Amino acid sequence: MSIEVRGVTKTFGSFVAVSDVSVTVPTGELVALLGPSGSGKTSLLRIIAGLEHADRGQVFFEGEDATVREARERGVGFVFQHYALFRHLTVFENVAFGLRVRPRAARPPEADIKAKVMELLKLVQLDWLADRLPAALSGGQRQRVALARRAAPARGPGP
Repeated sequence: MSIEVRGVTKTFGSFVAVSDVSVTVPTGELVALLGPSGSGKTSLLRIIAGLEHADRGQVFFEGEDATVREARERGVGFVFQHYALFRHLTVFENVAFGLRVRPRAARPPEADIKAKVMELLKLVQLDWLADRLPAALSGGQRQRVALARRAAPARGPGP
């Protein structure tokens, strides 16, 4: 999905969190937002996801204006800075969670869940840590587990 941000500004009282930001992310591109603490990275991501509204500017998905769409209507996955992994579940179980809690009629067979989880863990290069608990992971590894967990239900039930 392509994303375009045009002239987005966000203030909190007199503090300007995001000032006239424009960026285009073509479909399939991976982008990193870098900057010091307080530079507006999280605010911009929250605006794109629809969790926060910009004071000015627009957000487009695939060329369609999504500025006033609610978060649930945007189809955007969001992994928070605090990854909220289940501490008592392994990496594998954390990623499988969203598939296993589906209603029985919509739940894929366990073999399909295992295949999908391993596919995602390979994608984020953590398949070798599938049996570890989150406490045994680095911050970056935890973030990748959270990304895989977020992607699991959206990628469908089959391998």
